[in-house]
Amino acid sequence: MPSATPEGDAPSAMPDAEAPAGGADTPFVTVALGEPYAPRAQGTSTDDYRCFLLETGTPDDRFITGVRFAPGNPEIVHHAILYRVDPSQVEAAQQRDAEEDGQGWTCFGGPDLPPPAGSDGGVSSLDSAPWLAAWAPGGRESRYPEGTGVFLPAGSSVILQVHYNLLAGDGGDVTSVDLRTVPGTRDLKALETLLLPAPVELPCTEDESGALCDREAAVENTIERFGGESLRTIWGLQFLCGGDLVEPKSGPTQSCRHDVDQDITVYAAAGHMHLLGRTIRIVANPGTDDEVTLLDVKNWDFDRQGAVPLEEPLALSAGDTLEVTCTHDAGLRSKLPALSETEPRYITWGEGTTDEMCLGILTVARD
Repeated sequence: MPSATPEGDAPSAMPDAEAPAGGADTPFVTVALGEPYAPRAQGTSTDDYRCFLLETGTPDDRFITGVRFAPGNPEIVHHAILYRVDPSQVEAAQQRDAEEDGQGWTCFGGPDLPPPAGSDGGVSSLDSAPWLAAWAPGGRESRYPEGTGVFLPAGSSVILQVHYNLLAGDGGDVTSVDLRTVPGTRDLKALETLLLPAPVELPCTEDESGALCDREAAVENTIERFGGESLRTIWGLQFLCGGDLVEPKSGPTQSCRHDVDQDITVYAAAGHMHLLGRTIRIVANPGTDDEVTLLDVKNWDFDRQGAVPLEEPLALSAGDTLEVTCTHDAGLRSKLPALSETEPRYITWGEGTTDEMCLGILTVARD
């Protein structure tokens, strides 16, 4: 069985490259926080996950071909993710920003926006704003493959999610991001984000007990926290992945197969889980002679979520199959500082720190 990317630990960013000075044909568009943001620890943890809506100010259409992060306060910037925002979502993002004091809003699983206009609704707010790039300490510029780019309409906005950790310091931060761009008239393959979700149905451990260890009570609690759409997601994933809406299969490992609906070329793969994640794997055409492993993360690290480029782009045809498989560990709840004082609960798909996700993420071009 051939593998399109080496097995290993959690993914890092796209291929690093030294960033030459931007010329007339490759200008950098810089987005940055408008003023210093002083993070505040959430609950008993030392972490603050914050989303900032930033305007690019581009007067014409561009292609993004690279992304370079510049943490303003490296002592407290733990990692960062940049998301693309559809114009139809800007008003909702502005409203989220206005609901909380100071710059931005609290966000853990993703920007938490409604799906873009004209979409089918997706499986969660995470897929409502596709990733552009991710950064962790030591990362340099992330470059998209030669001949490709992410299309950026004139006047677009982006969302910068920053994970602040106050163990090593405090103070304000003004993180910025440089977007390497070329004119939107260039003949480039437009990259898109393809999402591969799977259910999460993780019971409490044998040593845990409590009211929320009952699945029905836990689901009701999730609905109370995130609204009725969360139930639609939990049920929808069972329906999408061939599960049982009444008595879904529970356990640490869950998977889902997705049919490819048109010819695509895959350039990179990433995964997304929360703090109870252990492993995530994405495979094309599983169980056949054409099986290819696109991602195999054997030691999940929430703070290293960037895309792993394939050694060679992989062409897939309509009718091929993609499978994502995740393993979570409820035993981590008592070991992680961010979760150690939380009430034991049956875990389903959700946006919060105490909830989980299982999501494969592919960077593709439609052929």
